[in-house]
Amino acid sequence: MTNFAFTKKESLIARPENMPAPGPYYTTLVDMNDVESFPYDYALYFSTDHHREEGGIWLYVCKGLPTEAANWQSYDQAVANGDFDHLTNKPAANPIFTDPVQGNGHTETPHANVIDNTLYMTYHKNGINGTQATLLATSRDGVNFDRINREEDSVILTYNTETDVGDGHTGYFRWAPNPFPGIQQKYVGYSLHGGGDDYHSAIWVSENAIKWERLAIFTPLEGYTVDEEDRMLIWHEFDPHSVTKLDSGEYVAICAGGNRASGGVERVSELYEIYLAEDGRTLTRQSQKLLSVGNAKDNDVEELASPTTMVIDGTYHLVYVGAREGGSENTVMSAVGKLNSQHPKSPQLDPSDQQRHIYRE
Repeated sequence: MTNFAFTKKESLIARPENMPAPGPYYTTLVDMNDVESFPYDYALYFSTDHHREEGGIWLYVCKGLPTEAANWQSYDQAVANGDFDHLTNKPAANPIFTDPVQGNGHTETPHANVIDNTLYMTYHKNGINGTQATLLATSRDGVNFDRINREEDSVILTYNTETDVGDGHTGYFRWAPNPFPGIQQKYVGYSLHGGGDDYHSAIWVSENAIKWERLAIFTPLEGYTVDEEDRMLIWHEFDPHSVTKLDSGEYVAICAGGNRASGGVERVSELYEIYLAEDGRTLTRQSQKLLSVGNAKDNDVEELASPTTMVIDGTYHLVYVGAREGGSENTVMSAVGKLNSQHPKSPQLDPSDQQRHIYRE
């Protein structure tokens, strides 16, 4: 029995007409009430999926509960309604942000948090020093973004391709205010660390969400803490906003788990709850499957990915991306749930096995 108990709800957002297939990718749900000029309760930023020519970041906006489809509309519709008329300068339509300065194409995989009334949004670009890097832009209104360092280098996750394992790829970064008492810094995040089939992952920390330090590298291990031998935890699909302390003193969080896939390899991913020590990287128990792929007619029959949660009046509201038709059709979907914080019932890992995934340089 899982600590989280989620029930799937309705599909929220299908592929927008002007978005290349497969459609919405890498969702990040943001509470916008501290962004003074933003006229909605919540924002959902998502991107294209590896589209070099038309890559970009889309915005949808919400008033009311974010797991109800009727509460969402596109930024384009909000502009047409006059809801952003208070902004003299603003994007005319989606995509609201592309980075023309560094790299080529692929302004993708956004993840955002509000800090001191300003939205900090990370994303990745291809073609920076021959690889895929994570960069940062900020916004005071949620729609107009400025790269940090403007016309200079906006890369925030550094990688030494001569000494570090992998090829320099640090995309797919997901981060949040730090919930772990065993980490001193204010912010913590998880990213891909190297691309292709032999990729790794990494955990990063920061005091200001601009300068990041890598704490550890993870080796994805098939069959390790998951229920099938060909599955592994996908750390760059970890939802840092879902991290919750249990009565046992451990922490539970939501993370995607799936097969090792890159390029055109068929992907299968589902959502798991994982158990962590207070350092944010030691696994304490066997992971448990939280939400499985749907039935043949469902929009998540092949994949559940990019989980992003928000707790509203004690209820966990989960937004994720479902995939079907050989990964050619993505849909933003939703679920709602509660947490039983009593001691988890999955088997404890032997202490000698709890850090088996941490790469030793």
